[in-house]
Amino acid sequence: MADQGRYSMSVGNMGQQELDLLECLVRIDRGQALDPRADDLLTRLIEGGLVDSADGVLALTMAGIERCQSLMHRMAGDREAAKVLASRGIAIASRA
Repeated sequence: MADQGRYSMSVGNMGQQELDLLECLVRIDRGQALDPRADDLLTRLIEGGLVDSADGVLALTMAGIERCQSLMHRMAGDREAAKVLASRGIAIASRA
């Protein structure tokens, strides 16, 4: 009977933190300037091995590239799920 609740977790869209992370990773990959509010996140990305800051130039590490791709796939999956739900007439709750 314990197995009954095994698949009962909720599935939701990407949260704001994941979107912020994706934005930072994409901007770093494109060589674009980061929002000054992202300084703490950038520090964590460097400490976590997702970003390299050699010679003051930011670049994604292999782990950073993988994380960025994963988040992009997640975003695409969320979009596809929204289309399926919309085709079934199911409204999606918007984020506040």
